[in-house]
Amino acid sequence: MNIGKHTEEAIKIKELEDVIKRKDKEIKDIKTECAEQFKKIKDICFSNEYNGFNDKNAKLRKIYEIASDNFSELVLDMVIDNTQEKGKIIELSSTSKMK
Repeated sequence: MNIGKHTEEAIKIKELEDVIKRKDKEIKDIKTECAEQFKKIKDICFSNEYNGFNDKNAKLRKIYEIASDNFSELVLDMVIDNTQEKGKIIELSSTSKMK
């Protein structure tokens, strides 16, 4: 079957629109997840107690854990996309190591 040039272009446009819709949903999902994680960090920062203790170091460890886990997941998602291009892994510098 031989389809016309305009039909081929319409099919390609529809495919691209579908890709854009999926990418837009993916971006929205990522933004939602980031907002939830930032809210957790904010709540920890402003809580008077953490795990029954008013312990600044416990709060910092939990904030570090949330940030580290989410950063690692985000980098893994960015490493290779559908076109097999490699993402750039970003190393964050730190002035002190958390234990």
